[in-house]
Amino acid sequence: MRIHEGDYAYDLEQKVDPSTMLRGEWKFRVFFTLPTEHVLEQGEAATLEAGEQQALKAIVRIRAAHKRAESAA
Repeated sequence: MRIHEGDYAYDLEQKVDPSTMLRGEWKFRVFFTLPTEHVLEQGEAATLEAGEQQALKAIVRIRAAHKRAESAA
């Protein structure tokens, strides 16, 4: 599932153990979407909600770093 947040987006996907077919933790990936997609960060979380929170926190960190870089330039 991909959720867009301005110029950024994140995916949430539940991992499946191939040997047992049991669902496990959730993984997330944060993308910069313009002009092409570029993965900026990825991680794992125990629940969907925790994965979504981590992805949103990553977007906030990335936006802040981008603004600091623009200010320094």
